[in-house]
Amino acid sequence: MKIGNLIVKDGALLAPLAGVSNRPFRVLAVKAGASMTYTEMVSSEGIIRDQERTKEMMVFKNDEQPLGIQLFGSNPQTMEKAAAITVKEFNPDVIDINFGCPVKKVVNKNGGSAVLKDLQLTEDIIKGTVQGAGETPVTIKIRTGWDDANPVFEKVGEIAQRAGAKAVALHARSRAKGFSGNADWTAIKKLKEAVDIPVIGNGDIKTALDVKKMIEETNCDGVMIGRAAMGNPFIFNQINHYLATGELLQRPTISEKIGMARIHAQLMKEQFGEERGAVMMRRFLGWYVKGFRGASELRPILFQVSTIEEIDRVFEDYLNGKYDFSQVQPPDDTNGGLNPLRTQ
Repeated sequence: MKIGNLIVKDGALLAPLAGVSNRPFRVLAVKAGASMTYTEMVSSEGIIRDQERTKEMMVFKNDEQPLGIQLFGSNPQTMEKAAAITVKEFNPDVIDINFGCPVKKVVNKNGGSAVLKDLQLTEDIIKGTVQGAGETPVTIKIRTGWDDANPVFEKVGEIAQRAGAKAVALHARSRAKGFSGNADWTAIKKLKEAVDIPVIGNGDIKTALDVKKMIEETNCDGVMIGRAAMGNPFIFNQINHYLATGELLQRPTISEKIGMARIHAQLMKEQFGEERGAVMMRRFLGWYVKGFRGASELRPILFQVSTIEEIDRVFEDYLNGKYDFSQVQPPDDTNGGLNPLRTQ
């Protein structure tokens, strides 16, 4: 897939995820085989005000590339300035515009998916961002529309193409749907037929089988993984292997998942410091233990950790059988055709 002059290898892209796709997780995703990563969404207002915490979210290194910095905002002039600052200070491979976030605190300020209610504003924001970004490719991430009654994804795709965007990623749900129900992959197919720029499909990708199915059903140029990668960076290697060979890899063992979680925790410590890193890691720990016997009993223990050493100790105790979860019913996890979770 080619985004402007950027060539993105086959496989799956890691979606921009608020509170998730920080540098440690991006590094893990790339090592696991992600073809591209994105930062968490970054406020254009925060950029032009030179806010320290905002700029912190934009820092990356070459072991995370190719990488896109995702901006959000509702003012075209601010987005143009923010894009120019982003290119000058950070030089990402891509600048992405968030037109998909459904969160109230974002849409209440007319950002994220709320912009889709005003197609002229959508166009002005894209044009401003493209102008500010200069030679850096600009992409957009959208939903099908604000609600199911008013789908605008085809119009927005056409607007984006005319305004100079180099690719569009579509989460195939409306803002009103949030993450409920099924993603409508037919929307991805329709968008692909409506535009000439690359279309990246997103929504309900849980396994390598889903990736192949989406590509076959929609003819999309790329696939973006969001929630399925949380606590499961292994999915990128599973996807790459299946697309290359047609063979499904064994799912990671409990020991392998714990090993990955511990590596992740160390990266969080290096990036954010001991205490902050451990606290930020808690949500990831809850995802890593999905599918474990006694996961619902283990999570409250992990959610109390305040150091990386505590994380290591809890996992060692779990592996050594300190916690008696023998009476807990193991989870029913068929995982869409992948092999069941092994214990060793």
